[in-house]
Amino acid sequence: MNLIYLLNEYIKKMDIQYAICGGSAIDIFVGYKTRPHKDLDVAVFYHDRDKIIQYMLNDHWTIYEPCGGELLHKINNIEEQLRIKSNIWCLKQDNPHYMFIEKEKNMFTVSFDGSEQTKLDFIEYLFNKHDDTHFLYARNNNVKRELKRAIMKTKGINYLAPELVLLYKSTSMNNENQHDFKHTLPKMNENQRIWLKNALQFMYPNGHEWIEKI
Repeated sequence: MNLIYLLNEYIKKMDIQYAICGGSAIDIFVGYKTRPHKDLDVAVFYHDRDKIIQYMLNDHWTIYEPCGGELLHKINNIEEQLRIKSNIWCLKQDNPHYMFIEKEKNMFTVSFDGSEQTKLDFIEYLFNKHDDTHFLYARNNNVKRELKRAIMKTKGINYLAPELVLLYKSTSMNNENQHDFKHTLPKMNENQRIWLKNALQFMYPNGHEWIEKI
């Protein structure tokens, strides 16, 4: 959990709206580390994209934006973004776990050794939208969660509510996501469970295996 605290303190310096998400948000919610994590994910909003990138560049991070087809575009300044996907990868130059191969100018492929992240040397920012009162689910903006419920806070750490984290994870039934669902569901309150079930039913009209377990 120390890495989560370090991440939170670092992001706070930018003075932006944010919420730690992914598996780390599950750990914050349940109150303990449930499994090893290979990366650190932070949910942020599109209107802060350039501010975040400039801050990270100024602090000597290397930044890539995924472009699909296993290609990543290296962002050297905010004027040269492709903005194809809704996320960016930020790495410290001494991170030994990722190897980037340049295929053409500023376009790279990457290999990752699968190691657990133990240092603050990788951050993935995931860009989201919101309206005046609601956080909008990135895969379908008709699925909404009140901002005051979507972003929770524990011991000064902002994190994405577990029902939203699990909704994002519902697209892949891999072992990690199944593990996160199993450890999170018992600690969710009735309102959170109802919202998640309704969202799953909306997103998966033909059914989803988690619906019957909620």
